[in-house]
Amino acid sequence: MSHECPRCGAELSSLSLGAATAVACDDCGYADVEADHSGEPEFAESWADALARFEENQ
Repeated sequence: MSHECPRCGAELSSLSLGAATAVACDDCGYADVEADHSGEPEFAESWADALARFEENQ
């Protein structure tokens, strides 16, 4: 296993608890899970709209 962060290239820290081991990067926050955050955000209903919808259904 590489000890270099796949995102930023910094050295990874190893975290162990019992038989489980994970790696993390103190520099960029990488936490042993590949993720793609480059997509466009989906529509999120505002609190005001959600509460109005709730009031209408009461």
